[in-house]
Amino acid sequence: MDEKNIIWLEENSLYLLFRRGKPEHIKSLYEEGEVYLNTIDFIRKCDINAERSDPYDGIAQRLFLGNVEVKMCNVGKDIDKDGISLNAVNCTLIEDSVQKGNIFCMSGIFSHHLSCDRKDIKFDTKSFGESMILIYNPKEFISRIVSALHKEGYKETIFQRVSYYPNEFSGPVGLFRKHERFSGQSEARLFVPNSEDVPIKIKIGSLSDIAYIEGNTLLQLTYTDGKIQVIRLE
Repeated sequence: MDEKNIIWLEENSLYLLFRRGKPEHIKSLYEEGEVYLNTIDFIRKCDINAERSDPYDGIAQRLFLGNVEVKMCNVGKDIDKDGISLNAVNCTLIEDSVQKGNIFCMSGIFSHHLSCDRKDIKFDTKSFGESMILIYNPKEFISRIVSALHKEGYKETIFQRVSYYPNEFSGPVGLFRKHERFSGQSEARLFVPNSEDVPIKIKIGSLSDIAYIEGNTLLQLTYTDGKIQVIRLE
């Protein structure tokens, strides 16, 4: 095996990024490097796609209560005698965050996908859009975005992998934790603090040297021990 084609695996590393969307948006991203960062509020409310949209994205904290009984009655009445009871399941108290800003999201293939038993993997994100871009040099991609943002005056940027909490979780959440029902997104996101509730659009130039948009729905990786792993981006 040619040494120059070997990619050495390191823990907690990002190796590939991919994103699905409308054909015209993916084309603009690939050809012009057009990156659109929407606000947190817009991302929460705009999308009716339940597989992607999270109305609690970026909350500060949550307290899971589980099954509860709620009693109600008119003011001045005896709640035990005149009240009604309602049973609820999976109840959660939410504390919203005051932090505002813009987010750019993609799906990532990380070291944990490529280590251990190296089993075949399928990412099912086809409901996100008909077209897809695969970025095989994510470090350079993020570097170009951050550089363009700095030129526009956005000096603080945070790029981080999203982790996923179980349904029964209570505690701090923040911008880089989401409910486990979204874990299939395998998300990596870039956050830009911004007090203005407006989207940010930048152009970083063609991505033809670090990305593909054709024929990239199936990846076959060959390891130095001869094992083959298939990754399907469906």
